[in-house]
Amino acid sequence: MPPVPLATSPRKRPVQARSRATVETILDGAAHILIRDGFDRATTTRIAEAAGVGIGSLYQYFPSKEAVVAALIDRHAAALTRVFDDLAPRLAGRPPAEAVAMIVAAATDAHRLHPALHRVLNEQVPRIGDMARIRDVSATITSHVARWIATLPLAPGRDPAILAVLVERSIEAVVHGALTDGHDRLPRALHDELVTMLARHLAPDTPRQDQRISKAS
Repeated sequence: MPPVPLATSPRKRPVQARSRATVETILDGAAHILIRDGFDRATTTRIAEAAGVGIGSLYQYFPSKEAVVAALIDRHAAALTRVFDDLAPRLAGRPPAEAVAMIVAAATDAHRLHPALHRVLNEQVPRIGDMARIRDVSATITSHVARWIATLPLAPGRDPAILAVLVERSIEAVVHGALTDGHDRLPRALHDELVTMLARHLAPDTPRQDQRISKAS
């Protein structure tokens, strides 16, 4: 017998300001429970209690905890996307080292929006179909980076789309690892090595970051 699909769609969308506020409160409660108890121990009852709403109010909008978490993922993904949508126009005309440093800074800012929630969603909630929304964020970032790379004087045969994947995934891995380890941001030496490595991959004559800093001072 095939498994029953998870009910991850909301029962209804909030329209009025009061109902939107109720849904936001429920999502805040869900974030608190996920961080405190983890996904497997989260229940609609615990989420409603953390949000300070009746269970009936929760079920008015969401048929299951999976639906609540899916909406929470969607909200978190939208916040992450806004960070990079705001960055994209400012990359135009920037040299590699400067642009890469800006992307690293944006990635750090995105992770710091709600680091504990980001970690829980990535590590504990892969079963929710809407986790694809988090992956969509990566695709959005890669697309912005590819458009900027396409403006650089690349050697023939180098594909901006492939280079953008390398830049995005390298930055994501390093920033995620550093912030998961308890850092508030990338240690300066790690930041400089990352920026230098990626900038030199795009433009081999890029000076090291520490050399740029010493010249500027």
